[in-house]
Amino acid sequence: MDKIKKELNSQNIFYYILVFSFIVLFIIALMGGYLFRYYYRTVYTDFQSGNEERLVSIMNRHENDIQILKDISTQIGLSDDVTRFLLSEQPQKAIRLEEQLRRYTTVSQFFSLLLYWYEGDNYLYNYSTSISLNSFLASGCVLEKISPEDLLALLQEKHKQLCIIPEQRMEGSWISGYMADQKKSIYLLDIFPELDETLIFIIPASYYDDLLAQSGGKAEEPRTVFLYYDGTFITSRGDEADTLPQEELSALLAERSDGSEVVRLNGRRYLLSTQTGTSGILYGSLQPMSVFHDKILAEQWGISLIVLVCAIPAAFAITLAAGSILRRVKRMNLLLNEEGYNLDSIESGIQLLVTNYRDTEKESQSLKKTRFISDFVRGSFSSRQEAIAAAQECGLNINYKLYLAALTKSRELGNENRVYSDMLEAITGESRTDGFGLHLIGNNQNLFLLFADKKEEIEGLLSRLLAIGKQYDPDYIMAVSDYHRSFEESSRAYLEANTAFDNHLLLDNSKLIRFSDAAQKDYSSLIEENDLNRLKAAIRNRDQAAADAVVKDICNRLNGEKASLYAFRILYSDLMHTLLAEWKGDKTEFDEFYNVFTLSQCLNMQDFYELLSDACRMVIANREGIGIQNSDIVQKAIAYMQEHFPDPGLTMNALAEYLQVSAVTLSVEFRNELDIRPSDYLANLRMEKAKELLRETNMLIGDITLAVGYEDAHVFRRRFKQYTGMTPGQYREQ
Repeated sequence: MDKIKKELNSQNIFYYILVFSFIVLFIIALMGGYLFRYYYRTVYTDFQSGNEERLVSIMNRHENDIQILKDISTQIGLSDDVTRFLLSEQPQKAIRLEEQLRRYTTVSQFFSLLLYWYEGDNYLYNYSTSISLNSFLASGCVLEKISPEDLLALLQEKHKQLCIIPEQRMEGSWISGYMADQKKSIYLLDIFPELDETLIFIIPASYYDDLLAQSGGKAEEPRTVFLYYDGTFITSRGDEADTLPQEELSALLAERSDGSEVVRLNGRRYLLSTQTGTSGILYGSLQPMSVFHDKILAEQWGISLIVLVCAIPAAFAITLAAGSILRRVKRMNLLLNEEGYNLDSIESGIQLLVTNYRDTEKESQSLKKTRFISDFVRGSFSSRQEAIAAAQECGLNINYKLYLAALTKSRELGNENRVYSDMLEAITGESRTDGFGLHLIGNNQNLFLLFADKKEEIEGLLSRLLAIGKQYDPDYIMAVSDYHRSFEESSRAYLEANTAFDNHLLLDNSKLIRFSDAAQKDYSSLIEENDLNRLKAAIRNRDQAAADAVVKDICNRLNGEKASLYAFRILYSDLMHTLLAEWKGDKTEFDEFYNVFTLSQCLNMQDFYELLSDACRMVIANREGIGIQNSDIVQKAIAYMQEHFPDPGLTMNALAEYLQVSAVTLSVEFRNELDIRPSDYLANLRMEKAKELLRETNMLIGDITLAVGYEDAHVFRRRFKQYTGMTPGQYREQ
């Protein structure tokens, strides 16, 4: 028994390899299942969205015709001079009514045969003649499913809403003279407010043939499309239109909302998609689920191929890896004076090595301190005592009353490590302070935490650390937080130092940058009333040189006051309001100078000076009663945009740089010449080119997106719909 057990143990590596192989194959099988599930969902989503998009297209067109129908009703209802008359008394009105009806017949097949009937008279009128109601009902228009008496009752009934007679065969001496279609439907609409006038729209079958027709260049999939209103099917087209189970389908439609779902009719499964228009008409589509299953089966081989492509290399890799592992395990067993492939012996030997290593090797103190600083800043300690104990374990004493955070960086590459090492030595040499630092790789900064009982002791250490940095780099930057007492504020101390560091472009780097200096100042005190008066005088005297001098003085004062980026942006906003009071034109045009996008580009004092000077120049030109007459700028800009609009990198700043003018000047030139912003002109140019490509080419939407200067197809589709009111696909279809 012991011999058998020993033999099994000596071969246990084979069991691990076998289990690993099964796991890999199982993962590949799961991957294949996931890919099939993903493909199944993708195909189903496309299958469903294709039906819904087709319905939306049909609904939009038909609802537009319904709205025109209602508009015609409103117009005729307001035409008292041609309506509500007796033919025997006012025959001249009949002539004018026919002329008005003639204008509506050219809009669409939907309005090709429009009849008007006034209940007080016995005649119906169309665009060319009239017919008595009795003749119309008796022999002029005979319906297959509705008797003349029922049709008369429908005409006499007061309809506050649209009344629709479903599509059916219509014959008669009068109707055959206008329409060759055997099947027709009738829409009845009473004219408000008296409801004693009725419009009769006779719709030919050819209209619905065109509306509900299949579209596309390839063979169409079987589908049945129908219109349903007030519990009745108006019409239907498609492969199963003649066998549509109307009663069973009506029961389903009465209990559902818009969207798509799989239903069962006559023992078969269909995808039923519905959309309800504002007129109350429900637009539906039935497509057999067999179409979807055929798509899945047709492409299922692709999933199988992917699984095979993954499984074969995996099996080959497992075989190679198993052979390599077996050889190494056997060599390690020989080193341990064992035979075979026993992993237990190897595990025992490695465990012994690890134990010996842990007993003899100690983690470096520097690494421990770095880890403690990182944990301290992240607020990982639940109490002051826990933090002090953790610091003591790595050789740090933080049991002091005060501490602060400092961020440092050298502008010269390659000096950071040397400066960091020298600063750590300086901190270690102090007797009344303690601390340590870590390198923030992502920002190429060094973070130090310094602890002491008195501010003077930390201030002295900070001076020495800054002096060390300046030895390597005269532009060395050191930013510090406020002093803190509670260890719970450790994260806040770091954030304060980071805020101070972010303002180094605006402050004096020759000394410490403190958070208290970088904090927002009372910007209202940064400009004197005298400066405002001088600026107003220069504007009113149209003296550009004087205005530039005032702007330069303000900028110099901001430099002297060490204003924050936030402060001089707010000051810029206030100055814009001062200039706005001097503007003598349309206030909306002043938005070219005063908006959040302009302010966000103001990153330093030079930006501030240029933007404010440009604003003064525009105000002076406005007060002179003329714009800047450089129409050549606009012409060059238009020519450049027409040539380079496919470039996604074409921005207004890039265009202004090419023309060697400011973005503000370019915008004002366009407003003066074309009453449009240059960015809007470029957007319109791109949209018009997209419409041309959609009309005249078969390019894919993605290719058109790139061809007109957009990199993101979703952004292009959204802006195209905003511009045209429809998606690119809908535009191309119509």
